[in-house]
Amino acid sequence: MRKSLLLVIASVAFVFMFSSCATIIGGAKYNAKIQVPNHPTATITVNGDYAGQGEANILVKRKDADKLTVTVKEENCEPETTRFNSKSFRGWAFAGTVLGWTGNIGYVPLPWGVIVDGCTGAWWKPDETERGVRKIDYDHFLYIINYGSKIEQKDEIKPENQEAVSKNDKLRELKKLLDDGILTQEEYEAEKAKILSSEN
Repeated sequence: MRKSLLLVIASVAFVFMFSSCATIIGGAKYNAKIQVPNHPTATITVNGDYAGQGEANILVKRKDADKLTVTVKEENCEPETTRFNSKSFRGWAFAGTVLGWTGNIGYVPLPWGVIVDGCTGAWWKPDETERGVRKIDYDHFLYIINYGSKIEQKDEIKPENQEAVSKNDKLRELKKLLDDGILTQEEYEAEKAKILSSEN
Protein backbone atom coordinates (compact mmCIF):
# COMPACT_ATOMS: atom_id res chain seq x y z
CA MET A 1 0.00 0.00 0.00
CA ARG A 2 2.78 2.39 0.98
CA LYS A 3 4.74 1.61 -2.19
CA SER A 4 1.65 2.28 -4.30
CA LEU A 5 1.09 5.64 -2.62
CA LEU A 6 4.73 6.64 -3.13
CA LEU A 7 4.47 5.62 -6.79
CA VAL A 8 1.39 7.82 -7.29
CA ILE A 9 3.06 10.78 -5.59
CA ALA A 10 6.23 10.32 -7.64
CA SER A 11 4.19 10.12 -10.87
CA VAL A 12 2.29 13.32 -10.07
CA ALA A 13 5.53 15.10 -9.19
CA PHE A 14 7.15 13.93 -12.43
CA VAL A 15 4.26 15.22 -14.56
CA PHE A 16 4.29 18.51 -12.68
CA MET A 17 8.02 18.99 -13.02
CA PHE A 18 8.20 18.13 -16.67
CA SER A 19 5.31 20.26 -17.79
CA SER A 20 5.43 24.01 -18.12
CA CYS A 21 3.29 27.06 -18.78
CA ALA A 22 2.92 26.88 -22.58
CA THR A 23 2.58 23.10 -22.58
CA ILE A 24 -0.09 23.19 -19.87
CA ILE A 25 -2.00 26.19 -21.27
CA GLY A 26 -2.69 25.26 -24.87
CA GLY A 27 -0.67 22.10 -25.08
CA ALA A 28 1.70 21.01 -27.82
CA LYS A 29 -1.20 20.82 -30.29
CA TYR A 30 -4.13 23.05 -31.25
CA ASN A 31 -7.54 22.36 -32.76
CA ALA A 32 -7.90 23.41 -36.38
CA LYS A 33 -11.34 23.73 -37.96
CA ILE A 34 -11.24 23.87 -41.76
CA GLN A 35 -14.28 25.19 -43.61
CA VAL A 36 -15.03 25.34 -47.33
CA PRO A 37 -18.02 27.72 -47.56
CA ASN A 38 -20.73 26.83 -50.10
CA HIS A 39 -19.07 23.49 -50.94
CA PRO A 40 -20.47 20.94 -48.44
CA THR A 41 -19.43 17.94 -50.56
CA ALA A 42 -15.88 19.08 -51.30
CA THR A 43 -13.24 16.61 -50.12
CA ILE A 44 -10.59 18.06 -47.81
CA THR A 45 -7.13 16.58 -47.41
CA VAL A 46 -4.51 17.97 -45.05
CA ASN A 47 -0.86 17.20 -45.76
CA GLY A 48 -2.04 14.36 -48.00
CA ASP A 49 -4.41 12.76 -45.47
CA TYR A 50 -8.21 12.74 -45.81
CA ALA A 51 -9.77 15.08 -43.22
CA GLY A 52 -13.45 15.52 -44.13
CA GLN A 53 -16.03 16.90 -46.56
CA GLY A 54 -17.02 20.55 -46.57
CA GLU A 55 -15.63 20.89 -43.07
CA ALA A 56 -12.91 19.17 -41.06
CA ASN A 57 -11.64 19.20 -37.48
CA ILE A 58 -8.06 18.12 -36.88
CA LEU A 59 -5.32 18.39 -34.28
CA VAL A 60 -2.13 20.13 -35.43
CA LYS A 61 1.23 20.23 -33.69
CA ARG A 62 1.95 23.84 -32.76
CA LYS A 63 5.49 23.59 -34.09
CA ASP A 64 4.01 22.54 -37.48
CA ALA A 65 1.58 25.45 -37.81
CA ASP A 66 3.69 26.69 -40.73
CA LYS A 67 3.61 23.34 -42.54
CA LEU A 68 -0.12 23.00 -43.28
CA THR A 69 -1.12 22.09 -46.83
CA VAL A 70 -4.86 21.89 -47.49
CA THR A 71 -6.20 20.51 -50.77
CA VAL A 72 -9.87 20.80 -51.70
CA LYS A 73 -11.49 18.78 -54.50
CA GLU A 74 -15.09 18.64 -55.61
CA GLU A 75 -16.52 16.29 -58.20
CA ASN A 76 -16.10 17.57 -61.78
CA CYS A 77 -13.90 20.44 -60.53
CA GLU A 78 -10.18 21.01 -60.41
CA PRO A 79 -8.47 20.57 -57.03
CA GLU A 80 -7.07 23.63 -55.28
CA THR A 81 -4.23 23.61 -52.77
CA THR A 82 -3.71 26.26 -50.10
CA ARG A 83 -0.47 26.34 -48.11
CA PHE A 84 -0.22 27.93 -44.70
CA ASN A 85 3.49 28.50 -44.21
CA SER A 86 3.74 30.99 -41.39
CA LYS A 87 3.46 30.77 -37.60
CA SER A 88 3.54 33.21 -34.67
CA PHE A 89 5.43 33.12 -31.40
CA ARG A 90 3.31 32.92 -28.20
CA GLY A 91 5.27 35.56 -26.29
CA TRP A 92 3.06 35.51 -23.18
CA ALA A 93 3.47 31.75 -22.91
CA PHE A 94 7.26 32.06 -23.13
CA ALA A 95 7.28 34.76 -20.45
CA GLY A 96 5.07 32.62 -18.21
CA THR A 97 7.38 29.67 -18.66
CA VAL A 98 10.52 31.67 -17.81
CA LEU A 99 8.96 33.36 -14.78
CA GLY A 100 6.93 30.49 -13.37
CA TRP A 101 8.71 27.32 -14.39
CA THR A 102 12.36 27.89 -13.55
CA GLY A 103 13.73 25.77 -10.71
CA ASN A 104 16.98 25.72 -8.82
CA ILE A 105 19.62 23.11 -8.16
CA GLY A 106 21.54 24.56 -5.28
CA TYR A 107 22.06 28.17 -6.32
CA VAL A 108 21.95 27.46 -10.04
CA PRO A 109 18.67 28.36 -11.84
CA LEU A 110 17.43 25.56 -14.07
CA PRO A 111 14.88 26.67 -16.74
CA TRP A 112 13.38 23.21 -17.23
CA GLY A 113 10.09 24.77 -18.36
CA VAL A 114 11.90 26.41 -21.28
CA ILE A 115 13.45 23.07 -22.21
CA VAL A 116 10.09 21.24 -22.12
CA ASP A 117 8.27 23.91 -24.16
CA GLY A 118 11.14 24.06 -26.62
CA CYS A 119 10.91 20.32 -27.21
CA THR A 120 7.09 20.24 -27.52
CA GLY A 121 6.90 23.38 -29.66
CA ALA A 122 4.18 24.78 -27.39
CA TRP A 123 5.33 28.38 -27.94
CA TRP A 124 3.91 28.51 -31.46
CA LYS A 125 0.49 29.22 -32.97
CA PRO A 126 -0.93 29.87 -36.48
CA ASP A 127 -0.20 33.28 -37.96
CA GLU A 128 -3.48 35.23 -37.86
CA THR A 129 -2.23 37.60 -40.54
CA GLU A 130 -2.30 34.80 -43.12
CA ARG A 131 -5.30 34.91 -45.43
CA GLY A 132 -8.12 32.68 -44.21
CA VAL A 133 -6.77 32.16 -40.66
CA ARG A 134 -9.00 33.21 -37.75
CA LYS A 135 -8.38 32.78 -34.01
CA ILE A 136 -11.34 31.46 -32.01
CA ASP A 137 -9.42 31.14 -28.73
CA TYR A 138 -5.86 30.20 -27.69
CA ASP A 139 -6.53 26.53 -28.46
CA HIS A 140 -8.87 26.75 -31.48
CA PHE A 141 -8.20 28.24 -34.91
CA LEU A 142 -10.42 28.47 -37.98
CA TYR A 143 -9.16 28.08 -41.55
CA ILE A 144 -11.52 29.31 -44.27
CA ILE A 145 -10.80 28.00 -47.78
CA ASN A 146 -12.47 29.93 -50.59
CA TYR A 147 -12.63 27.07 -53.07
CA GLY A 148 -12.97 28.24 -56.66
CA SER A 149 -12.11 31.84 -55.81
CA LYS A 150 -8.93 31.83 -57.91
CA ILE A 151 -10.82 30.86 -61.06
CA GLU A 152 -13.66 33.31 -60.32
CA GLN A 153 -11.27 36.20 -59.78
CA LYS A 154 -9.40 35.44 -62.98
CA ASP A 155 -12.41 35.00 -65.24
CA GLU A 156 -15.17 37.13 -63.78
CA ILE A 157 -13.88 39.96 -61.63
CA LYS A 158 -13.03 43.23 -63.32
CA PRO A 159 -10.54 45.52 -61.59
CA GLU A 160 -13.10 48.28 -60.98
CA ASN A 161 -15.33 45.81 -59.11
CA GLN A 162 -12.55 44.36 -56.94
CA GLU A 163 -13.29 46.55 -53.90
CA ALA A 164 -16.99 45.65 -53.81
CA VAL A 165 -16.28 41.96 -54.25
CA SER A 166 -13.65 42.02 -51.48
CA LYS A 167 -16.16 43.56 -49.07
CA ASN A 168 -18.82 41.06 -50.07
CA ASP A 169 -16.43 38.16 -49.44
CA LYS A 170 -15.59 39.50 -45.99
CA LEU A 171 -19.26 39.97 -45.14
CA ARG A 172 -20.07 36.42 -46.27
CA GLU A 173 -17.25 35.00 -44.12
CA LEU A 174 -18.44 37.09 -41.18
CA LYS A 175 -22.05 35.86 -41.58
CA LYS A 176 -20.81 32.26 -41.68
CA LEU A 177 -18.97 32.79 -38.38
CA LEU A 178 -22.17 34.20 -36.85
CA ASP A 179 -24.27 31.29 -38.15
CA ASP A 180 -21.76 28.78 -36.76
CA GLY A 181 -21.99 30.40 -33.33
CA ILE A 182 -18.35 31.48 -33.34
CA LEU A 183 -19.27 35.18 -33.15
CA THR A 184 -21.99 36.74 -30.98
CA GLN A 185 -24.53 39.09 -32.57
CA GLU A 186 -22.74 42.06 -30.99
CA GLU A 187 -19.35 40.97 -32.32
CA TYR A 188 -20.90 40.39 -35.75
CA GLU A 189 -22.44 43.87 -35.87
CA ALA A 190 -19.19 45.51 -34.77
CA GLU A 191 -17.09 43.67 -37.38
CA LYS A 192 -19.70 44.31 -40.07
CA ALA A 193 -19.58 48.06 -39.36
CA LYS A 194 -15.78 48.01 -39.67
CA ILE A 195 -15.92 46.24 -43.04
CA LEU A 196 -18.59 48.57 -44.44
CA SER A 197 -16.67 51.67 -43.34
CA SER A 198 -13.28 50.44 -44.63
CA GLU A 199 -11.79 51.64 -47.90
CA ASN A 200 -11.12 48.11 -49.21
